[in-house]
Amino acid sequence: MSDAPVDDAGASWIRLRKDHEQSGLYPVLLEHDDDRAWHDRWSLPKTVDVLEATDPETALRTLWNQLQDDREPEKDDEDEIPEDEWPSGPWPGLAPRGTGDADPWSMAEQYAAHLQDDEDFHRRPRRWHLGLIRAHDGASALTLAGWDGTCNHTNDTELISAALASWGERFGARVVGLGPDTLWLSVAHPPQNLGHALAVAREHFTFCPDNLWQGGHDTIDKYATALIGMNAWTFWWD
Repeated sequence: MSDAPVDDAGASWIRLRKDHEQSGLYPVLLEHDDDRAWHDRWSLPKTVDVLEATDPETALRTLWNQLQDDREPEKDDEDEIPEDEWPSGPWPGLAPRGTGDADPWSMAEQYAAHLQDDEDFHRRPRRWHLGLIRAHDGASALTLAGWDGTCNHTNDTELISAALASWGERFGARVVGLGPDTLWLSVAHPPQNLGHALAVAREHFTFCPDNLWQGGHDTIDKYATALIGMNAWTFWWD
């Protein structure tokens, strides 16, 4: 990881990503935080064997069932979706694949360039370190590096990686950035209608319930509507 934030983080990410096939090192933008040096405090990494043994649909079904067993939100927030409007019932299965001919890596490069000039919640320019993780792809990189940003939802990051791998196949999603509890993905083939977006929204709820509980959308329909045509997905685990 770079010792300090990098001025041209987006351009550097693009260059390093193009070298990934030869280097075996997947680049990730790592959000700088003045208040905590979170980059060197990750959990113990897991092995490739653990990842290979985790099926994407089984992973999402497991997370879904865990949420159905715990119907109480963790926060008392007026923006939460009411409990009786949470996605519920038996696991609905995976959402259909996205469509379109956009190139996933071109979309990822555009998003990396965008994040370079992005602002945080306080409208301050984000600053990024560059990390290199020995991994086949961004989905597996999180677990192999020991990233623990989902610990308030699950410590089984292999489930998160499996879901990301599936989104990579179905929606052209690519891991671009990480924070201590945040994940930035580019998405080449997002849903294009509400029915498809609702199916994707249920997966998002399974993957990161805080996106719905505290995302400012008071119904899942409104959350799904925001996903239509959206070429970037952001997740935050409170």
